[in-house]
Amino acid sequence: MARRQRRTRRKYSGEMLLLTGMLLLVLVWLVIEFVERHPVLAALLAFVVVAGAGFWLWTRVQRARRLADWERNIAVTDSMTGPQFERYVARLMRVSGFREVSVCGGANDMGADVIAYTPDGRRVVVQCKRYKGKLGSPDVQRFAGTARDVHRADVALLVTTGTPTRPAREVARHCRITLVDRPMLTEWAATQVAPIPSLGAPATTRPPAPPASPGLLRQPSPTPSGGSPCPPPTYNEMLEADTSG
Repeated sequence: MARRQRRTRRKYSGEMLLLTGMLLLVLVWLVIEFVERHPVLAALLAFVVVAGAGFWLWTRVQRARRLADWERNIAVTDSMTGPQFERYVARLMRVSGFREVSVCGGANDMGADVIAYTPDGRRVVVQCKRYKGKLGSPDVQRFAGTARDVHRADVALLVTTGTPTRPAREVARHCRITLVDRPMLTEWAATQVAPIPSLGAPATTRPPAPPASPGLLRQPSPTPSGGSPCPPPTYNEMLEADTSG
């Protein structure tokens, strides 16, 4: 039964392909006949079509420029929803030189809202957090657990409109996550230069985070090859520090 259905589908596809080819031949013949009988009118119609296409393309370019100029003001993000902020970050990445930028945020995104590539081919995984308050270390920890192990990120970027706590910055530094807060995002939007060294910007526009206190990170040894980017013991300590600070 299944074999018969496959044969029927192949036969139907072949008939549709043949019918489409015949229709295209008829259309080409009609166009040629019209041009031969009405050359002036055909030239006029061709001019109108080309001019209309050019005008449509020009309006799209102008609209994109106006949108880019408008979005240089970080205040436009204050009224955005989460998905709108993800698309905003994706547009900002495109104008900043990233390639193959795609928005993939959703219910099962596992921390990856935007995926892109740097000009030198590195895979960039971005999580977007449109917060008005503080960004705590648990948000950074969850992203650290999936950015490289699940999404194979070469560069992990967490972009937020909120204010990261000190433990959140410690986790980001320890887990090699580029944390872009509101001041850094403001500069990025204004200059359209991403805070990634290979794209021509400094690694960070804010002072480096102070060294971790002994009670916060008791194991400062480098992460072994192939291991988790964040040792589990530091998670609990940072959670305690985050709730207390």
